[in-house]
Amino acid sequence: MRLTRVDHAIDVCRRHLEDSRSSGTEIEAFLTRYLLILICSAFEEKIEDLVHLRARKSDDGGLIAFVDSTVGQVFRSVKTSEIGGLLNRFGTDYKDRFRQELNDNQRAETYFNSIVSNRHDTAHSVDSNTPVSFGDLILFYEEGHVVLDAIKVALRLD
Repeated sequence: MRLTRVDHAIDVCRRHLEDSRSSGTEIEAFLTRYLLILICSAFEEKIEDLVHLRARKSDDGGLIAFVDSTVGQVFRSVKTSEIGGLLNRFGTDYKDRFRQELNDNQRAETYFNSIVSNRHDTAHSVDSNTPVSFGDLILFYEEGHVVLDAIKVALRLD
């Protein structure tokens, strides 16, 4: 599942690095750090949106209001293990379906979790260096965003 906001930001950053010949500079590190945070934020937003969509399938106003008011409190980390825990709250079959989807694409899961881990390191580091290169981050996103598709399948939204 592509995220338009992320795709656009990556394109803008890539063009800037190419046009200004800033690859390998501190500017590249700054842009990579920005993208790490943006991608994680977009992942979290999309996951919460998918949970809201699943609740709306019920057509139960009280349930929808409950999910809308609690999903942000229950869902605190975007690592796939935490996503599995969130899906387990719907029932073990939701978590199992998610795990089954990821077993077919372990590389996507690894890259997705790498983005989350590197975002954490970036956000809590006093160092201006980024733990991942721009090129690696783009590769991680290109592969890792399909975890969102696995969530959609697990929530029966396809």
